[in-house]
Amino acid sequence: MKERTCRKMECDILAMTKNIATNLSDYERMLKIMGRKENQRTWEGIEFEAFSPLTLSHGLPGICLLYGKLMECCPKEDKWGRFAHNYLSLMVEELNKKGFQSLSMFSGAAGVALSVASVSNDFLNYNKLLNTLNDYILNRFEESYSNIVKEEGTHSLYYDVIEGLSGVLSYLGIYRNQRKYYNVITRGLEILVNLTKDIEIQGQVVPGWYIPVQNQFSELEQDLYPKGNFNTSLSHGIAGPLIILSDMMANGIIVDGQEEAIIKIIKFLFDFKLNDGERDFWKGQIDFDEVVNKKLTDENIIRRDAWCYGNPGICYAIVSAGNALDNQRLIDYGIENLRLTMNNIKGIFSPTFCHGYAGLYQVLNSVEMLLQKEFFSLEKELLKK
Repeated sequence: MKERTCRKMECDILAMTKNIATNLSDYERMLKIMGRKENQRTWEGIEFEAFSPLTLSHGLPGICLLYGKLMECCPKEDKWGRFAHNYLSLMVEELNKKGFQSLSMFSGAAGVALSVASVSNDFLNYNKLLNTLNDYILNRFEESYSNIVKEEGTHSLYYDVIEGLSGVLSYLGIYRNQRKYYNVITRGLEILVNLTKDIEIQGQVVPGWYIPVQNQFSELEQDLYPKGNFNTSLSHGIAGPLIILSDMMANGIIVDGQEEAIIKIIKFLFDFKLNDGERDFWKGQIDFDEVVNKKLTDENIIRRDAWCYGNPGICYAIVSAGNALDNQRLIDYGIENLRLTMNNIKGIFSPTFCHGYAGLYQVLNSVEMLLQKEFFSLEKELLKK
């Protein structure tokens, strides 16, 4: 009975997904809906676009990822490939008009290229377009990322998985066995290793991923962290580079200092964790003085157990490091903390990916795929509901 119920739930989820994907194929209708006033967002006086055509996060590339997954799940249903082709054509039109803002995963060339790869039928189609996009990334890689490590600190958007180096390296990892990509990947890893080296700020020695006050995301964060901070998250923090350094190492791509960089980030995360009586957890940002004094305070604690910030993303990074270092203690710690987190999820109210339940499901799935073993069958069934 339980197995039949689970199968029905999966069929219902797939049917719902197909219905949404079909509705999204009407571009003009979608634009009209996204342009409605209730779909506009403003934060600290900044207006955010509900739809931006060339972004993976809220544009055509993200929809193409959905079609790519449906092409994979439902190979006999030709319409998903047709929908994807129509949207790729629209993306090319947009690119010819506007070009790229950056190389990034969520709003730049890497995200567009990933979406094309996802609907390429295992690289049988769209190779000319893919080669053009990939060459664009390779040719601009050095000028984009060679100077992100600075004496005065860095910016999340320089190195993170959303807009920075880590996201681009994640995409390039698809081609890691090809020489021209391998050379760029190793250069990127060298930059991430340099990011972990100590710098001196206000007479204090701190890790190079320090983010000074002027590079905070908002005026509110500038007020909260007048001396700057250190971001722990997967989306904008040091957990992102930890995953990239670890995954590349596990796949045999290693540069000088890479293992030491992984160990240093892990030590930082273990040195600056809190415990609520049920489980360890991390602040999203750790204040400069907390790092200098080697002591956390109760200030600025916002609990969110999401893909982006909080335990799920950080624990996945720890498991990735354990896998790369062949350290079972780290793997066991990450898995156990994830289980405890799933028992009492904090600050999640939405089905979405970045801040919601879909992101949690993806983290659990990613751990199981990485280790080739099932750990979270019960937790995943509960998330589906």
